[in-house]
Amino acid sequence: MGVRVAISRRKICGFASSEWTFIGLLIGAMVLVVYVGRLSLAEARRTEEVKQNAVVLLKWFDDLNTDSSAVSAELVSRCKPASVMAGNTEKTTEKTWQGCRDALSAEGGPLHGVLNPFDAQAPVFNEKCDRSQLVTRGAIVVDEALKMPPGQSAVFVPMALNRTLEKDLSFRVVVCDKGSFAIKIGESKL
Repeated sequence: MGVRVAISRRKICGFASSEWTFIGLLIGAMVLVVYVGRLSLAEARRTEEVKQNAVVLLKWFDDLNTDSSAVSAELVSRCKPASVMAGNTEKTTEKTWQGCRDALSAEGGPLHGVLNPFDAQAPVFNEKCDRSQLVTRGAIVVDEALKMPPGQSAVFVPMALNRTLEKDLSFRVVVCDKGSFAIKIGESKL
């Protein structure tokens, strides 16, 4: 006759201890999925906030081009090229990207009071998205289009702060996501 080997299983409430371990791991995995999902949702909301700020900026430049009354005179005087402004007799003052950028963030500007959603201490504008620097997360980047011969695609470079704003200056607006990867929002022209 065969020998029976007694395998002792510790049972708690009708389940073996290995089954309880599995149930515990399953619950732990579900809690972890919910936690990671909430983190991803928070990151997505921040990225969408940055995108909306960039859309506001592009809409403002479009309004500037159509001479909308929604654009304040102070901003027009700092951002619209002199050759475009009707009746402008003073040609000596150069309008630079730095002056326009400061006016956009000043009181009355479309980005007044806007903070970088990823880090309130980080700047709203930056020259480029740089993955090696966390300060570029959530930044708005404005790149100018270089003039190219007909038939070639446009090449974009970061707009220098001392760049003089001139008529028909093409540019694009991108934002940096959490990983400091560039997300293209749109293009416009002065």
